[in-house]
Order: sequence, then structure tokens, then C-alpha cells
Amino acid sequence: MDNLRLILILIGLVVLALIVLLHKPEGETKRNHARWRGARREPTLGDIDGGADGNSDDDGDAIDGENASLWPAASGDDAGGTADGHLAGERSGVVHEQPDKIVYLYICRRGDKRISGSELLDAAIKAGLNFGEMNIFHRRQEGAKKPVFSMANLTAPGHFDASQWNVFDTPGVTLFLTLPAPVSALDAWDAMLATAERISKLLEADVLDDAKCLLTRQRIAQIREEMREYDRQSGKLAGTPDP
Repeated sequence: MDNLRLILILIGLVVLALIVLLHKPEGETKRNHARWRGARREPTLGDIDGGADGNSDDDGDAIDGENASLWPAASGDDAGGTADGHLAGERSGVVHEQPDKIVYLYICRRGDKRISGSELLDAAIKAGLNFGEMNIFHRRQEGAKKPVFSMANLTAPGHFDASQWNVFDTPGVTLFLTLPAPVSALDAWDAMLATAERISKLLEADVLDDAKCLLTRQRIAQIREEMREYDRQSGKLAGTPDP
């Protein structure tokens, strides 16, 4: 039990550290895997159907078993990774702005079924994600320094080794967006949801919410309302990118 708790804390710290480092004002890393050089142009947010439905009409069922211990803490207010984030900022010499809110989705297969690296790579390419900074995947908005959302490995340390696609596997991935985003919160959420559903279909996997339950239409509606409220409070309308 102590080992499982340690794994959970470690994964949470890794994801939060990735989020903090992604706030640095630098361009996406050039050290991409060769396969990405020939990939098609990344679609813009306007190419994505933001009205995708959830995986189920019923209340979500919690995912039990070994994989349940791997999920990071999902609350944007969780202070578990704060110290780690401050250390990352001090090392880089840059004061990083803490996100207002973090929104998570998870993709995994039921039981002990794992996702191979080659399967994940193919799905990510088809879903329009780019492999880059921090050795994780990103959805980029043209002209924006910060990604709209990102996708990380659930296995510590959270990144992917671009030279190991054919030999590694993972219990799942986490998609996460930090607010404020380079577009409205609602647009960012709709884009992340559509991408998660696309990848889950390609991998024959499930999309889980921040409580590690199957994502439902009801939960989608709740999150969309939360995003609308955030946009109202921040004065940003859907369809309006950052200047």
C-alpha cells in the first residue's frame, strides 16, 4: 500500500512539474523523432468537432485494479507538486506563473491490457498531436508559445523516449490543459475532448475523467459549464485566441 501511495505521489509530481516547465517562454524543441518530420500539418482548433459526445450516457464506473494506483492527483489546487515546480523555476532562472486550473482526461485499456509505443505513436499522429518540448505530445495553436493542451505518459517520469517506440508499452496516458490557455477555456476543453475520444477509438481504450471514472455526457456538460464560467470571469469568449 505504501508503494502504491508513493507511485501516485511521484506521478502527480511529474505531471505538475511538466506543466510548470511548459510555461517557460521558449519555442518547442527541435529534437523530434524522424518520423514526425514527414507528418501532416497539425490541424487548427477550427478543424476539430468540439461537440463530441462522451463514452457513456450512464454514470461513470471507477476503474479498479493495478492501473488505478498510477493516476496523478487531478485537482488543479493540489499543492503536492508546488515545491517541485518552484525548484524547476529556480533552476531555469525564470519565475513561472502558476496555472489557475488544470483539467485532466485519461486514456487506458481495461484490465491489465497495455498500450504499445507503436500503437500510441500512430494514434497520436492521426489525432494531430505534435511530439516536442519535454518529450511529450502537444496540441499547438498557431502563433502561441504555450500549448493548448498536452499528453504525457502515465509511467514515471512521464515523458516518452522517441527512440523506443517499438519496444515500450504503457498502462495509459493523461491529457491535460492548464488555464489560462492560448485560446478560450471552452475551446481548449472541446479540442482536448475531441482528441481524447479520437485516440481512444483508435486504441480501443476508454476515456476517463478526473475522478478516474468513465467519462459521461453528464460529466462533459459539467466541465463545459466550468469552462464557460472561467471564460466569463476572465473576460475571454470562445473562439477568441490570445493576442
